[in-house]
Amino acid sequence: MFMRFTGMTNTTDNPNPLILLDIDGVINDLNALGGLDRDWGIDQVYSHGHMVHIPDYMGWLIRQLTDVAEVHWCTTWRHRANDEIAEHLGIDQLPVVDDGTRSRFVDWKAAAAHDLAEAAINAGRKVLWIEDFYGHLPTDEMPKGVEFVDTAANDEMVLEIEMLPDWLLQLFNSTPVR
Repeated sequence: MFMRFTGMTNTTDNPNPLILLDIDGVINDLNALGGLDRDWGIDQVYSHGHMVHIPDYMGWLIRQLTDVAEVHWCTTWRHRANDEIAEHLGIDQLPVVDDGTRSRFVDWKAAAAHDLAEAAINAGRKVLWIEDFYGHLPTDEMPKGVEFVDTAANDEMVLEIEMLPDWLLQLFNSTPVR
């Protein structure tokens, strides 16, 4: 299979952690999309024919991630994530993990991200993949040492700051804004 990593940075020269970031079930609050009332505000952002439900704290949270880590989109949105969603979050365009297909399934992600993650780990960097894994972490498909945040593990279906590992939170430059 042809692997294509677009906009990737040279991971061996970057000492910061590497974060692989999904959208649906991570940034796009799927429970809010389904009508669940939340304790936070929800911004509805129209992007590429879809209404994305983004919690009001998400811009701050993703900006913190991009300030302290090398963040790559690892999402079926692929490059489309860099349009209205990135703009709404207040971030620059991010590199995209892409396998060169147009598959809407998620089974391509681990294979496409493997070499990027392996290079980062071999360079002594931490690697964190934030995804709604539904309890099916791709530990066998990814290099040893990759950490995972499963936003579906507690049925929240959105990234909350409490889900992030302490080592990452200690790098943040400010406290949450709600």
